[in-house]
Amino acid sequence: MLEVQSPETASQSVLLALEDGIRRIRDPREVMAFAAAHLARHLRVDRVCYAEMDEAGERFALQVESGNGRLPPLAGQQRLDDFGDFVGESMRRGEVLCCDDTAAIRGLSALQRRAYRDSGIRAHISVSLVRDGDSRAILAVHHADPRVWTSAERALVRDVGERTSASVLRTRVAAELRRSEARFRQLFESIDQGFCIIDVLFDADGHASDYRFVEVNGAFARHTGLGEVVGRTAREVVADLEASWYELYGEVALTGQPRRFEKQTVGMGGRWFEVYAFPLEGGGHQVGILFSDISDRRRITDAMRESQSQLAAVIEHVPVGIGLFDTEGRYLMANPHLQELVGNVLPSREPRSRWRAYDAEGNLLAPSEYPSARALRGETVPPTVDFHIYLDGGERWIVFGAVPLWRDGKVAGGISVAQDITERRRVESALRESEWRLSTLIEGIPLLVWRSSDRGHWTWASPQWEQFTGQSQQDAVGLGWLASIHPEDRDATLQAWARAGEREEMRVEHRVRQAGTGSYVWHSTRSRALKDPRGRIVEWLGTTADIQQFKNLHARQRELLELQADQSRRKDEFLAILAHELRNPLAPLRTTLELLVEAGDAPFAPALARMQRQVDHMVRLVEDLLEVSRITHGTIELRREQLDVNEVLQVAIDTSRPWIEQAGHQLEVALSPRACIVDGDPVRLAQVFSNLLNNAAKFTHAPGRIALGSRREDGWLRVSVADNGVGMPPERIGEIFNLFTQIRQEKQQMLSGLGIGLTLVRSIVELHGGHVRAHSDGIGQGSHFEVELPLVNTSNPGEDDMATDYTTPGNRHRVMVVDDNRDAADAIAEYLEFAGHDVAVAYDGEAALARFAGFAPEMVLMDLGMPGISGYDTATRMRALNSGAALTLVALSGWTHEEDKRRSREAGFDAHLAKPVEVATLRRLIEEHLGRG
Repeated sequence: MLEVQSPETASQSVLLALEDGIRRIRDPREVMAFAAAHLARHLRVDRVCYAEMDEAGERFALQVESGNGRLPPLAGQQRLDDFGDFVGESMRRGEVLCCDDTAAIRGLSALQRRAYRDSGIRAHISVSLVRDGDSRAILAVHHADPRVWTSAERALVRDVGERTSASVLRTRVAAELRRSEARFRQLFESIDQGFCIIDVLFDADGHASDYRFVEVNGAFARHTGLGEVVGRTAREVVADLEASWYELYGEVALTGQPRRFEKQTVGMGGRWFEVYAFPLEGGGHQVGILFSDISDRRRITDAMRESQSQLAAVIEHVPVGIGLFDTEGRYLMANPHLQELVGNVLPSREPRSRWRAYDAEGNLLAPSEYPSARALRGETVPPTVDFHIYLDGGERWIVFGAVPLWRDGKVAGGISVAQDITERRRVESALRESEWRLSTLIEGIPLLVWRSSDRGHWTWASPQWEQFTGQSQQDAVGLGWLASIHPEDRDATLQAWARAGEREEMRVEHRVRQAGTGSYVWHSTRSRALKDPRGRIVEWLGTTADIQQFKNLHARQRELLELQADQSRRKDEFLAILAHELRNPLAPLRTTLELLVEAGDAPFAPALARMQRQVDHMVRLVEDLLEVSRITHGTIELRREQLDVNEVLQVAIDTSRPWIEQAGHQLEVALSPRACIVDGDPVRLAQVFSNLLNNAAKFTHAPGRIALGSRREDGWLRVSVADNGVGMPPERIGEIFNLFTQIRQEKQQMLSGLGIGLTLVRSIVELHGGHVRAHSDGIGQGSHFEVELPLVNTSNPGEDDMATDYTTPGNRHRVMVVDDNRDAADAIAEYLEFAGHDVAVAYDGEAALARFAGFAPEMVLMDLGMPGISGYDTATRMRALNSGAALTLVALSGWTHEEDKRRSREAGFDAHLAKPVEVATLRRLIEEHLGRG
């Protein structure tokens, strides 16, 4: 027969089944899951979920959900207001929210409708579960289709939610209690001491007569030897336990005052216990007992007392002071000899006004560093601590030592020994006095002094060592001093020590670290061996001296030499480049002038001759620049001939006159009326005197006066150049002949010049066997230079004929000129054409190669440093293109070092000429290689 239940009866059945199901569940989440699944089955809904809200009531976090899979799962946290503003407000107020169709809800935003759509919820009942007056959880029923909820269903959902929430709370509290009990049990069992809880039992008269064990920890059996005592009384466990134990624990239970005591029980085999008993609140007559078995400790104490008695009997007559002290440093025994030594006042860790203790180094010790105190820390202290005491108006020195006494791996006390060393101290004091006098002497020596045993093992170092290195004498002894030696010098130092035994002395230079700065300073270390009467080495005495200044001077000297060499190299490179660059413009100028001279234009012949002399002079000056390095080595080449210096002076005057006139000076000339013949180089001597005149013009304020004079005197020619210019300090006159030196005064305008003129003057004059001197009375007093040259004993010196004998060749030759300097190329070409030759000109290597085959030159004059194809490469390719006819290749270059000539020979050149090329040299070259017509 089918029985139809009313909704109310059905709901009660559901709730009873719920209560029955969750009663046995201990995990809160399992309670939630059971309730959700139970409700989902009864209502036949698509999902039931249980969620918890945050503190603000704005979000809910899903805890469990149960459904049939028609709805997508909810994940993580959700905002209540995402499902409608009214949802969050209702849940926070603890209301029941019921909706038959979410699509019919009005006032929802697009995002809120999307939340319903994404979650698949079309009908729902949501119950806010209130706990302690505050809403904290939500039980929600979701359906995927619209559904009209009955009042019974709404009530059922509410009742299930409230009962589920209460069960969740209950299981959580129960779980927390279990965790708390587990922690207490863990602590209870981890205590190393014995612990138990007892319930004190009283008789009818109110006297404690027994106690029952309520709880014991794991250590209880280890300390008592008793097992399985919980629930049993003390009389049942230990039948003959003394009644005093009941009385003590009864007193604690009645008075509520804890007790701490040590007590022995005969009933438990004579065990000794250290006990702390305290009442337990709310436990009636329950008492907690924390205790330890101290039977071993008591036996040790008793054994120590017996041992002390025996030890006192044994050592009473030993002629050494011996004492026994406990773990507190208290002396338990002292033999008669020790009492005699200290006057019955033994040292302890408490300071005593009549005691002073010193270690082996003489440092005052605190009581905590006394031998007895150190022994109680487990140290064995040899008799090295000296005590200075005052007894009966006198003083005494006693040396103490101590050793610890061990029991079961622990210090149980100690033994001290003492001996009178008053006489030894007196001798040591006298020795220290002697050593002090010696050390005072050593400290006055500005050296680092030390003493050493074999192979550099130091035994002592003077205070200067510590002052310099910061390394204490204690750290320096042995091989510790090596730490102050530079790591790179340590091996050499040890090797010097290894060789020292053979020579009976040691010498080494090494770097020593200086305290404070951390820098290393060079020192020289020397040591001599000291021998005993048998000739054996017993000690080494050494000193270490600072030689940093000598090292610095040596290093500075080396740096200066290297700098000087580098500057010399740079100077040579600079002058070589300068000379090369000056030769390029001089080449066409010189060639053009010689061409004009060859043309024989009579009206301009004197001017051309003068120009030619000046150009020649410029060329020689360029050569001088190139040969500055020869100045420093004294290897200037002279082209000597017998000449009249007065004529050379005229050349110098012509050279310098533009400078003098431009500066607005007056030149006074007073030359010897007689010929002044010397064996010399006319160009070089002209260079000497023009340099002196130019210097006078430069260093004289306009309008100034310059005087040039010559005179014969005792076989010497003396040429003087004087001015009324700026002068110079007399003490610096010796510097002016140094290379690249210019003496300038304050506020003096910077003047041009390389500072090589006067150096050339002195070098050239001395090469001629002469002398040059300078004189000045001081700043603003002008300068006076005098050159002395030895005269030649002749009255008819030869004169140079400037005319050139040139015969036009009968045969024409084909000559090609190749140079990227168009002026230079054109000037040589014009001369060659004037001389009657066929000439082809090219301004680079490519053009020369292009014209080579068609022109078929007999000689090629070619620059080496051309852009594009160099002269070297062009010459190589010309040799390859040549059909076999005679071809002479001549290199033209401002570079004339031997290395440059070697390179040109390897490239196929037959000759190497320096720019600018002299016409005579070019004519001779053509005659030698191509023949005279």
